[in-house]
Amino acid sequence: MQQKHYLVGYDISEPKRQAVVRYHVKSHTSSGQKSAYECPLTPSSKQHLSEFALSKIEASDSFFILKTIRTYWSQVAEHNQLLPNAAVVDHFYLG
Repeated sequence: MQQKHYLVGYDISEPKRQAVVRYHVKSHTSSGQKSAYECPLTPSSKQHLSEFALSKIEASDSFFILKTIRTYWSQVAEHNQLLPNAAVVDHFYLG
């Protein structure tokens, strides 16, 4: 399946749950900093990540998956430096 690029982030108050979510998100990442990561996800991996987040976060936490336009660096890696198309709304947010 074709992967699409998403920005995945979270704000989880309890350190142990935060570490579990960070580890799981990082298994999908191509780049990231602190608690926001660029993740190329297939529809099934996006669904799996969403379900995993639902099982770990609490009412005071936040978690999001936002579809992004293709980044400059992802295009350089694919040797395609054309300008990206307009963004398409496709997101998942808890918080």
